[in-house]
Amino acid sequence: MKKNKLTFILTELVLVVLAAFFISRIFADNEPQKRVAVIVEDSGDKRWDALLNGLKQSAKNNNLHLIICNTDLIENAEDEKELINEQLQNNADAFIICPAPGRKTKDMLGQLQGEKPFVLILDDAYTKGTSGYVTVKPDNYKMGQMIAEQLIQDDTEQLRNKKVGVVLGKAETEEAANRIAGLKDGLEGYDCEIAWEYNYARGSQNISDIIASKEQVDYLVVLDNWALEELGEAAEENKYYGAQIYGVGNSEKAIVLLDNQNIKCLLVPDDYEMGYKSMDEIAKKLEHSFYKMNSCETEVKIIYKEDLYSKEIERFLHSYE
Repeated sequence: MKKNKLTFILTELVLVVLAAFFISRIFADNEPQKRVAVIVEDSGDKRWDALLNGLKQSAKNNNLHLIICNTDLIENAEDEKELINEQLQNNADAFIICPAPGRKTKDMLGQLQGEKPFVLILDDAYTKGTSGYVTVKPDNYKMGQMIAEQLIQDDTEQLRNKKVGVVLGKAETEEAANRIAGLKDGLEGYDCEIAWEYNYARGSQNISDIIASKEQVDYLVVLDNWALEELGEAAEENKYYGAQIYGVGNSEKAIVLLDNQNIKCLLVPDDYEMGYKSMDEIAKKLEHSFYKMNSCETEVKIIYKEDLYSKEIERFLHSYE
């Protein structure tokens, strides 16, 4: 009799636990998804395809609602603040942001820091040293060094008496500042000259004409994807008097230009990894408010035309499709 009573009690307890579990699941399924807003310049451009693929996959895995803000050019902190405020009004729970150029961006983001969690991607906020914010991005200084290493390796005279022209992205960005610093440090001690530097900003500039009018160089180092696309297209016309192009690109178009031999060497950041990991950090923070988000550096591949059809590079480039 006691045995039957004990069995009955245990059965009831199991049923109560199962009922509680399924009820909690029902309520969990009915909870609205947390909203994560992503702010990058010209968000409809195809250069973001791999990044968006990573963001979407991580958002799906973490049951988050992804908002890709509709943007054009982002010139300064004021432009970016306006976009952030719009999403705050739309009840965004967190942000993934490519920081705007300029010294005011760090302070502007400081106002958001106490209100909503955010992760910076692609580069850090421009300031002396590091901003202290969480970043998921490549090591921009190391990328400059990597291009220097390839130039030295590929030149039969190790750059003796050679001239290099450098095209950077927007001024007053961590990306531009650290990439040129890495390049210069990597070339230090070699008998070559950086003949000129030029900061490119998207808009009305005809960059191919501007660069063609500058002092002739042996190598063009292009440290911005959008500038690389435009300069690479014009290279077919021998517009740069035979200068070989080494650059940083994270778009399918840049890869096509490499395949067509308009570009000699391409450094490709893993934008899929950047998107996935940045969203993953946000997800952990939204799940556990006391979680301390972590910065991390993402992978960069060095690719030449002959590498394009290796299995390793094919797998890497799959996220750009």
